[in-house]
Amino acid sequence: MTSDATAFEPDVAAAGSKPPTPISIIGMSGLRDIIIVSTSLALLYALVALIWSGSPLMVLGVVALGLFYWTFLEYILHRWMLHWEPEKKHYKLIRKCFPSHRSHHNDPMKERMNIMLQLKITVYLSVVYTAFMWVIGVPLPVTLALNAGVLLGYQAYEYVHVACHHLPMRNAWAARLKRHHAIHHHRDETANFGVTTTIWDSVFRTTWKPAKARQAA
Repeated sequence: MTSDATAFEPDVAAAGSKPPTPISIIGMSGLRDIIIVSTSLALLYALVALIWSGSPLMVLGVVALGLFYWTFLEYILHRWMLHWEPEKKHYKLIRKCFPSHRSHHNDPMKERMNIMLQLKITVYLSVVYTAFMWVIGVPLPVTLALNAGVLLGYQAYEYVHVACHHLPMRNAWAARLKRHHAIHHHRDETANFGVTTTIWDSVFRTTWKPAKARQAA
């Protein structure tokens, strides 16, 4: 009998093949390219912020804030953008500008098909968001350090997401994340939107509950 953490996913390795490891999955689904691009851009942002401000503590603090801020962005993007399936024609045209999430739900174990498009969107949005924050008056070092943290959080999300689908994730914290995400895929797409954390599902009350618990509530 499978544990709660793995009950919803297929076997993590085909018969006769080597099981994936926390290191080997970096070569899966474009993770290596995502990590290289996101890390390089985050380091560049942090370095410029450090040189501009001359305050390592400020830069480290704002990068940490950016990491936490990413968990919120992850939630709202997953809930309201990736799962947005409009019916009106002009909204469908807007939806096509973003990578499809439906194919991932249809086949969660399938490798990512267009990693270059995703990387271009990531870099473009990061640069535009950085420029926007600076224009509205946020000091440039703060803007850059915050976005460095967001980029690091984004690659953490990508890594944890692939791990949830391909690794056993036996320890308590990892198993909880795996089960949380598996329920989103295999029981209820309108719940459990967080991937790297379950905090925002708790805040917005979108944590999945069994039918009996929902009726009692």
